[in-house]
Amino acid sequence: YRKAAMQGHVDGRHNLGCDEVQKGNYGRAVRHWLISAKMGHEGSVENIKKMFVAGVGTKDQYMEALRGYQNAVEEMKSHDRDEAKRLAGNQS
Repeated sequence: YRKAAMQGHVDGRHNLGCDEVQKGNYGRAVRHWLISAKMGHEGSVENIKKMFVAGVGTKDQYMEALRGYQNAVEEMKSHDRDEAKRLAGNQS
């Protein structure tokens, strides 16, 4: 996962976070998940939320992940893509 993560692969970065949790390195896990959340990985946001609820992560980390995720999703949106979906839904 490490090589993929360093090359910008979002799932690789998320998986590094999961590996760090298995090792008990919660701070490192959250840092990996923050990066992948900001790249649009929803599961990373959920994991940071779980860490926050468990008292391991902070509210600031969760809010940063949520904002980063929302920004990534917004950047991925395309008016043309949305219009194509709308038109495809009207065909029958």
